[in-house]
Amino acid sequence: MRKRILLSFIILTLSINGYSQNVIFQNHDGFLSIGTQSNRTASISLFDIDQDGDLDALVANGRHWAEQNYIYYNNGKGSFNKAQPIGKFLNASYSIKGADLNNDGIMDIAVVNDKTENKIYFGIDKYTYGKGISFGNPSYSSRNLEIIDVDEDGDLDLIISNRKRVNEICLNDGKGNFEQILSYGNKYDQTIQTKIVDINNDGFLDLITAERKSKNKIFLNDGKNNFQKKIIEFGNENEDTRSVDIGDFNNDGFLDIITGNLGSKNIIYFGNKDCSFNKTFLFEKERLTYSIKITDLNQDGILDIVEGNSEQQNYVFIGKSNGKFKEIELREDLKDDTYNVEIGDLNNDGFPDIVEANSGFWNLYYLTRKK
Repeated sequence: MRKRILLSFIILTLSINGYSQNVIFQNHDGFLSIGTQSNRTASISLFDIDQDGDLDALVANGRHWAEQNYIYYNNGKGSFNKAQPIGKFLNASYSIKGADLNNDGIMDIAVVNDKTENKIYFGIDKYTYGKGISFGNPSYSSRNLEIIDVDEDGDLDLIISNRKRVNEICLNDGKGNFEQILSYGNKYDQTIQTKIVDINNDGFLDLITAERKSKNKIFLNDGKNNFQKKIIEFGNENEDTRSVDIGDFNNDGFLDIITGNLGSKNIIYFGNKDCSFNKTFLFEKERLTYSIKITDLNQDGILDIVEGNSEQQNYVFIGKSNGKFKEIELREDLKDDTYNVEIGDLNNDGFPDIVEANSGFWNLYYLTRKK
């Protein structure tokens, strides 16, 4: 791992739409990193796991290879000076999320892995976790995890995206048991990510997937948690979509979908009443995008985009009032293999910050500050 020496601040100054809210992204020349190990990090999620009022970092390492996962604790000022391993064994992990899964008031951790058991570690206290229990199918190639009350019964369920297998919805019985499993998709799908949102405004949560080498899919909820009755496809079957995110870019009351594509242009699909998504916005350049996130970095009320790329610079796209974007290289000197970007206010200053999960390099973060 190449050394990153603290020499200067890398600062990007943006002046947008004539609005006085300028922001800078500070990384301090690599000093702001979540650990100094060069693991094969697949993703980082931000969650207040110790319930002290700030966002901690849950780091999923390994991908296809067994490595150690970690919790890095935020000191409340946007620094991660304390950490602990997750679980007894090394795993080939892709995603880690935190939540109170058994409704005891203590946060728990769920991990999905590649072709080995997915695990839940129930919290005993804010720094202690019990022996893991498994969930989902251990032979599946799990790629992502979301935690949400999908059946709206008052407890949190687990939604697993699987590659070349059906995807799984593990329903919570209210006590942290997940024996009832629903499925969506088919065994030929290569689902990399699932977002859960009411995409058609009917009051029920739907599933939107990022698919490798096939059209992306919207699984509409029939109101009875059946997601297989109506499926809407969008995108190009030849595209390798690795990430999706949801937001209303044109403020028309319909949610839009952005896709992060590996080796082709990223696309915004604009929502409409019939969910046809036939109006699109193509970005100018083809990229090797693994992760894409929507946020409002400068807090001007217009959605921005953060793009995480493989062996290329990562980019920020600042939204303008005319529907276009200002493209900014996040750091010109780095071309890391970024598998995931995550957004959250790390230092509680009201501005969203950017976290990179880099495979084979340090995991960096950038504090967004008002200039």
